[in-house]
Amino acid sequence: MELYEAIFYRKTVEKYSIKKVKQPMIEDIKRMCKNITYLNEDLNIKANVVDRGHVIHFLMGKECKVKAPHYIVVTSDKGEDYLQNIGFAIESVVLQLTSLGIGTCYIESNLDKEDMEDILNDEEQNESDDSQIDFFEEVEEIDETPYVIIAFGYPAKGEELFRRRDSKPDRKSVKDITKGFKGTDDWDTILDMTRRAPSINNCQPWVFYKDEEILHLYEKKQKHHLEMSKISMGVALRHFDIACKNNGVKVVYCKSEHKDRRGKEYFISVKNPNANSNVESV
Repeated sequence: MELYEAIFYRKTVEKYSIKKVKQPMIEDIKRMCKNITYLNEDLNIKANVVDRGHVIHFLMGKECKVKAPHYIVVTSDKGEDYLQNIGFAIESVVLQLTSLGIGTCYIESNLDKEDMEDILNDEEQNESDDSQIDFFEEVEEIDETPYVIIAFGYPAKGEELFRRRDSKPDRKSVKDITKGFKGTDDWDTILDMTRRAPSINNCQPWVFYKDEEILHLYEKKQKHHLEMSKISMGVALRHFDIACKNNGVKVVYCKSEHKDRRGKEYFISVKNPNANSNVESV
């Protein structure tokens, strides 16, 4: 299943079987996580696979609302649009897991750097035990903070893994997330895939403004879950990016001097690479 197709089928899975993903596939997932991509190359975003889910259960305590056999803890340093870049990076992994028949769920993180060191030490110890190699060195000090966690595994009995391809998810229409688009537009198909993105509490904070041939993406300001709202913006932009590539639409991501609009915060602009404009490419 291609990532574009996975957008149609992916749904949030909140209840998981105790059945674990087999180790060869776990290794494949670790390789996926090492190859994440994002827009701001100055950032250091890492997707850390936690094979033994009970470690997350213990560290998160009562805040761990979704119990799964495995997790991915996503960490980053701080920099321009670091939360949005986290969403952009990890949604590609989430869709790849969907294509492998594995369920996923985004979880807000209450972990800190010290927890991350414990997690990585536990994973290293587990790997060394499995390979019968003595483990002496602890993981070096962590510089990045955990911001979001992805639960993953196989759905519990009675829990659906996929949406039906022709189902209509509970999302705003393209018309409701766009401003300045007149009549039939070439962007409709791409924006239809973008609006399918998951978001915290299904708040769908994204709004696209069209200015001639340039699109400007804004985030509706939220009263709660501010970090997760910005991560959701990056998730939506990954859907947009996948849809552009699938439809042969070349775009570049830019920063403009657009001011925030009432109740909305500017994130990024999108343009055709051949268009003339006063925006700086990312």
